Amino acid sequence: MEVKTIVKEIQRLPLSKRFFVMEQTLKSIKKEELNHQTEKAVDMLYDDYTNDKELTTISYQVSEKSLAKDWLSEEDNRWDKIL
Repeated sequence: MEVKTIVKEIQRLPLSKRFFVMEQTLKSIKKEELNHQTEKAVDMLYDDYTNDKELTTISYQVSEKSLAKDWLSEEDNRWDKIL
């Protein structure tokens, strides 16, 4: 359907149905815009994170420490002391 045809069909509708069509159209546009803004914000945050060496270094250190606590057993610690 062409835009001209759609507009003509909407113009033929009673006023209440025209308002309904417009409200649904606005909701759809708003939802699409919000989704686009959310995706853009996530991309910007990720770019900021990956480009900021201080943030990535801190994250790496935190991950390394947490993994060491979670994964190292007493036996591993004994080998570390020997080596």
